[in-house]
Amino acid sequence: MKNVYIPVLIAMTGLSILSCNKDRSDDEVVTRRFIHKYGYDVSKEEWESTDYPGQVMTTLRDGVTITATYEQGVLHGPTTYTYPHSQTKECTEYYDRGTLIKKTNYSLRGIPAKEELYLSPVHIKTTKWFKSGTPMCVEEFNEGKLILGEYMNERNQLLSRIEEGSGVRFIRNDREQIVMKETYDEGAPSLQETYHANGTPHKIIPLKDGQIHGDKKEFAETGEPLSIETYVEDKKHGLSSYFQNGSKYLELVYVRGFREGPERHYVDGETLVEETFWSQGAKHGPSSVFYDGLTKTAWFYNNRKVTRSKFEELSQRELEIAEMNERTKPAEFFE
Repeated sequence: MKNVYIPVLIAMTGLSILSCNKDRSDDEVVTRRFIHKYGYDVSKEEWESTDYPGQVMTTLRDGVTITATYEQGVLHGPTTYTYPHSQTKECTEYYDRGTLIKKTNYSLRGIPAKEELYLSPVHIKTTKWFKSGTPMCVEEFNEGKLILGEYMNERNQLLSRIEEGSGVRFIRNDREQIVMKETYDEGAPSLQETYHANGTPHKIIPLKDGQIHGDKKEFAETGEPLSIETYVEDKKHGLSSYFQNGSKYLELVYVRGFREGPERHYVDGETLVEETFWSQGAKHGPSSVFYDGLTKTAWFYNNRKVTRSKFEELSQRELEIAEMNERTKPAEFFE
């Protein structure tokens, strides 16, 4: 029996290719025709019992028409999908004996917008075009890594190139605006820079092995800083600073994703008005507020508010337990 429906997802090593077809059910089918290669209709039963060459034309409730070409019971040749209630092609998939070898997406005007060539199950060449029809970018991915790329502007001028997995990549949105610039090393991004709609920088994100690693920075549309956060392997580690109207108002310190050390609040970026100490993600130690030359301090022990004397008592007890555990460790632990 022939499979009339196109696979929704074609799994590939390192990549997933989404078919033009969405997950359809028989309830969505309005009509379906089985057409022999020589142009005459056959019944569903005859089509399913015989490996006729030809096409299956399916019309769905949402107005999409799917025309799939078969030979010897498998997809072979073009399979087209129209826009809803239109004869304009939205997508064409080309198969060779059941294997997808090319997919092309079109704009509402029928102009090619994106083409994917499947050079092998893990090697894909992608071309995108501007609405004007000029090339936007050409990229090649192998085993999920970007190995070659060329990026053009609307006047078909080369903006940047990636060779042997290294270089600069530009990413655009549906309005063809540049929304991200990525620096690639050995096929993987090492730096991402995103932009506001007005073209000013939004976020600068350093990467290592796909994780945030370094100083992540965020800016307002006006160009003023909003935050600077230090990361190590996707976890905050070190000083994080936050800003309002260009002035620092908050500093936090992290160790491997946990709050550790002082949390400081400022007025106008300089005047310290509040300081609270943290340990392993919990308030631990003094929490002071400064105003009119006075200081008001509360004490916390592992997020629980206590008196200063109770904090010192609990801290001393914790120290004694740690020293006792150290003395009672077996001798082989130190070898």
